[in-house]
Amino acid sequence: MKSNKLTPLDELHLEKKRLREERAISGQRLSYQLQYLADNWGSMLTKGVTGSLKNKLAETMENLSYGSHSSVQPFKTKRPGNPFLNLALANLPLITGIAWRITKPAIFALAARKITGRIFGGKRRR
Repeated sequence: MKSNKLTPLDELHLEKKRLREERAISGQRLSYQLQYLADNWGSMLTKGVTGSLKNKLAETMENLSYGSHSSVQPFKTKRPGNPFLNLALANLPLITGIAWRITKPAIFALAARKITGRIFGGKRRR
């Protein structure tokens, strides 16, 4: 029995066809993944932020329970003069640290919304 041998040109055509099919499948997979990201970026970001906050809270509680002074700063209250101004100035590093931890997730969410808006387009408002 004689085996049918493909010519080099036929082999190239078959390879080209196979690569086109692989490219189409990869394109569909990529579009599915991008659509998933577009639909779920908010919940993914929220899960990341809440996980981070939960870890920070657990670390703070652990430091408080064991009496560690490395990350927990005392709240300073005594200085002569205007008590409210002195209280705010004395604790400025502590207050700015707390404010940054509160605003950082909001800034990341805004940046993620802007980036996904640029990536996925959408209608532009004018």
